[in-house]
Amino acid sequence: MTISFSLAQIEAFATVSECGSITRAAKKMGKDRTTVSELLEYLELDLGYPLFDRHCRPFVLTERGNLLYRQARLFLHEAQAFSVIAVQPQRFVPQVLTLSYDVFTPRSLLITLVIECFQQGIQLHLCYQDRQKAEQALQEGAIDIGLYQAVNQSVSDRFRWRAVGSIELAVYASPALFNARPVSLLTLASGNQLIPNAALEAYLVGRMQIADRVQCINDMALMGPLLENGMGWAFLPVHLRMEQHNGVERIDTEMGKSGVVHTMVAIWQPVRPGTRYYIRCSTG
Repeated sequence: MTISFSLAQIEAFATVSECGSITRAAKKMGKDRTTVSELLEYLELDLGYPLFDRHCRPFVLTERGNLLYRQARLFLHEAQAFSVIAVQPQRFVPQVLTLSYDVFTPRSLLITLVIECFQQGIQLHLCYQDRQKAEQALQEGAIDIGLYQAVNQSVSDRFRWRAVGSIELAVYASPALFNARPVSLLTLASGNQLIPNAALEAYLVGRMQIADRVQCINDMALMGPLLENGMGWAFLPVHLRMEQHNGVERIDTEMGKSGVVHTMVAIWQPVRPGTRYYIRCSTG
């Protein structure tokens, strides 16, 4: 389909419609009156019908002219958007990265990373999964970086790692679950421990699993209600703020009131040849 109307003609038509006269439209467009008049006349000749009733002052759109005015204004908005994009300096295509994490990763850190990546022109996707699956995904190139608890063992030669801070872990439960305080390790061991991650590394199981009887609940939306109803106790990161649930408290134990501090690490594959990226973020 051949378009026989120019952008200048459509702009003249829309401006005259809004100003009510050719003279005022010419002044608004920064053109002389004759030029605007000719643009409008040629447009009407190409269309084969008048757009204005020129016997009225100010000009009044005809029925067909009124219909075309709406389309003309939409067209001019699109043309303006095209112009803005066309004159902008060339930009690099935004970098896209995928970060993997689990229940132990502080959500405030993830929010900070997303914001800072956005400011650096990086689109950061977040993927929730266990560390074992994350390492496999790293090998397959499905994700770019993982944030997990340190496992106190050498990472595969295919990965690099860096400590990015630490988290504090504490015992949470319904206060009705225990009679005496501080709660002894023997009492904890005899209870039902709710585990938030079904795929803990052996090293983490040794540090975090105290009870002989455990129940895996990796959906934190369910963890709170189960603790509220005295279904067991859980060893959880302090940043999850489980005490916000009604009937759930941080329980004093023989381990002390300071909880257990555990290091968090970032793991990733060495940068592949021809690719280059980094995330500059403070995690303190």
